[in-house]
Amino acid sequence: MGNTYRFPAAALLLAALVLSCKENQAEEPVYSSEEITLNASPDATKSFLSTDALKKNGTQFQMFDYLSGYNGTLTDGVGTTHSSGEEFKYFENTLTFKQDAANWQWLFGNVASPTSYRWTRTGTHHFYGWLLEDKTPAPDPDAGNLKSSTFFDTYTPGTKTLTVAKTFTSDGHQYDFLYSDVVPVDVINDGIPSHVDIPMKHLFGALGVAVQNTSKADVTVYSVRLLNFPNTHSETLTWDMETGVTLGGGNPTVSGAAFWPNKFPSEGILLKNINDSEGGKTYDAYTGAEMGENLTYRMCWPMTQAALKPTVQNTDSEGNPIYTADSPLVEVVCKTSVGKKSTLNMRFPNAADAKAAVTAGKKTQLNVSFADKQVQLSFHTLPWDYEEYPMAFENDAVSATQLKFIEGTYVSGGTITDANGKHDVIQLTGGSNPAWVARGKFSIYTPVNGRLSIGLSGDTDSFIVTLDSGDTYTGTGHDYILIDPHRDGGAVTLGVRPKGVPASGKRLFLHFAVTNNNRDTDADTEINRDKYVITIP
Repeated sequence: MGNTYRFPAAALLLAALVLSCKENQAEEPVYSSEEITLNASPDATKSFLSTDALKKNGTQFQMFDYLSGYNGTLTDGVGTTHSSGEEFKYFENTLTFKQDAANWQWLFGNVASPTSYRWTRTGTHHFYGWLLEDKTPAPDPDAGNLKSSTFFDTYTPGTKTLTVAKTFTSDGHQYDFLYSDVVPVDVINDGIPSHVDIPMKHLFGALGVAVQNTSKADVTVYSVRLLNFPNTHSETLTWDMETGVTLGGGNPTVSGAAFWPNKFPSEGILLKNINDSEGGKTYDAYTGAEMGENLTYRMCWPMTQAALKPTVQNTDSEGNPIYTADSPLVEVVCKTSVGKKSTLNMRFPNAADAKAAVTAGKKTQLNVSFADKQVQLSFHTLPWDYEEYPMAFENDAVSATQLKFIEGTYVSGGTITDANGKHDVIQLTGGSNPAWVARGKFSIYTPVNGRLSIGLSGDTDSFIVTLDSGDTYTGTGHDYILIDPHRDGGAVTLGVRPKGVPASGKRLFLHFAVTNNNRDTDADTEINRDKYVITIP
């Protein structure tokens, strides 16, 4: 079992929303003269079924901006006056994409007569929102159904909260729900940003089932089903302007006996033995056909492995567990060339290193493998958009995303550029407090099993640097890691913290390298494109 997440960044699959501000007749000391506009990243996807951009005429985002910490007095859109920096809703509006718009393409309100908003000169704007409607046109099989207000069984937006209720079936419409965290933007006098990135997250996960024969006997498979699979849930998203968004949590419940219906023909599918020239083929349990380049995935709620733990009722004569009728099970009906047709009810596989059975924004591939004298179940996690790298085992090419540091893990004030304009500088607070760790993230995919290491220059005795495999920071990182695209999409977390109490002005430069086939390759061009330097201010 291997975890992978290439969040193409995501990756997290991600959608970036870009905002800037409009002039009206209000007094100049209160408002700036820049209009709010929004653009969507071309990487944004409506679901794992398509990598089409969200840039379709009529696609809508529901967006909010809550303002606080400003100077003076401001009047909101309904005529209520606010002062002393108290928090209030600066705007709530729908942004709609219009391909042929003259100045910008994401418009507030009515596309024929769009509303506009302006930056204030002081305060903090808190932006957040969610995808309201995806207008991907026919012949997409989900066209006309990809609207939050109609696709979901319940769609109840409230003040800083949103409840989404949904029951999934593997044959139902495939539509992901995208939402953002809170993105705070400080405005000081004329310090208005040229853009604001609002990364969107996936609420749902996905599941696919692959079937393969690796045994020395032919096997006929008549059906593969997921019984009592949890598929119904109601999730409440709550936004807090200081802490961001939180989810209600909890696992889905069961509605209907079979989430994954059988797609194999009544006569079954013959999987030739591994020694046969026709052996070794993999079949897609959803389509019932030989698996092509990609497996078919179906939307489902995220869930822990505990949610798929069956209840043992008894054991058979050979000591195998007999599960209760309402247990979540993987049912396989099959027959070997030397045996008789039988129905096997097995538990969804458990994996010690897996964070969950199904993870939001990722795909779970369940593998049903017929080995000699046994049927094996395993699963691994893949990113939303996934590509194999067939040349990865044959050359030293380095493929990676760009290192980016996580705001809030280093001293406030953000990234700056040094006097020579050559480096993006991360200012790290001195002291031994382990909370002051500058954390950066990137993903590296090739060369598979190559060794990624990090070299240091500058005041190396004043800093401690570690690399962690996976997309979470454990604090127990290493000097190097082995490259594995199946582990959280090749995700790597970089940690940099002061050693002791270094003096002001200490500087650290980062250098990345990959060793493969006894050859070293510089990886700074792929990973450290901003040429980061860590400093103690």
